[in-house]
Amino acid sequence: MIIRLFRNNLPSVYLLLLIYTLVLRGLFLWHPVFEKPDESAFLSPYIIRWIQENNISSLSLQIVDILLIYIEAIILNFILTANKIFTSKSFVPAMIFITLSSLFGEWIESSTQTIAQLFLLISMMNLFSITGKETGREGIFFTSVFLSIGSLFYFPVALFLPVIMIGVLFRSLSFADFILILIGFLLPYYFIGIGLYYKDSLDTYLYFLRSHFYINPVPGIDISIPQELMLVYFFALVIWGYMLLQGDREFKIVKHRRLVLIVLGYFILSALAGPFITGSKLLYIQCAVLPGSIFVSKIFTIEKLRFYHHILFLLLFLGAILFELDYLNIVKW
Repeated sequence: MIIRLFRNNLPSVYLLLLIYTLVLRGLFLWHPVFEKPDESAFLSPYIIRWIQENNISSLSLQIVDILLIYIEAIILNFILTANKIFTSKSFVPAMIFITLSSLFGEWIESSTQTIAQLFLLISMMNLFSITGKETGREGIFFTSVFLSIGSLFYFPVALFLPVIMIGVLFRSLSFADFILILIGFLLPYYFIGIGLYYKDSLDTYLYFLRSHFYINPVPGIDISIPQELMLVYFFALVIWGYMLLQGDREFKIVKHRRLVLIVLGYFILSALAGPFITGSKLLYIQCAVLPGSIFVSKIFTIEKLRFYHHILFLLLFLGAILFELDYLNIVKW
């Protein structure tokens, strides 16, 4: 079965992982789609203008998006194995991340959200490296800075900021660390403001910033019933995966427990903030894929896989294929 192909850390798995990424997302190379950046992203108009001025094709953007997902999967796999969240050396977490990231056609189309997710991963990697040990404060600072850069591409990833604060507070109760996190996050926005001030565009920038502090619940849901059922299945797997991690003997180790709780905190925040997102709800839920992949991976990395594990995975894999075909109007539900 597919899962067994990735239950090792041989060099050939890198090639298998790339092939697997193309199997799930490659169809979009024949039907490339570029999702217009969300208005909450400060860089949105600049990205659109840059694409138009340089006549960058949708195919080129789709190729870059596929490669980024592949790279992110490898980075996530490295984070989890390096921090011993999973004791076995395998690429199953990377495979699960690619599967969940390709669950719906709307998640496969190229978008700046993929870039934001890359910076979120780098921020998470920094946070994991400083949790549970004494380290220089530059690590805390860069954890926040990378998240801030990611929010310029897709602002809702900024929900990871309170998780960073909690994670650092787990390590120490230093008020200086707390201030350093805020400074690191605000610094990119500060320098952007300085630059726009000298260009006499500060009013527009201030209006953009104010718009992010208004709570504006939007009850409309752009998710079909089949998609809702798949999301319920995804969330159920996350809960099951968390219970397995909690029962793992490694969970007794303080650092391991902190890392799991940090990821769980981000997943819960992502889910609870959904009603307050003014853009597409389905695209926003993609933010939950990164933390969710960690818990779902636990289900498929146990020592002895049973028949029902393969069935559970096939539901995800075949569901991703069907939703992709439906999105491209090749097969209609």
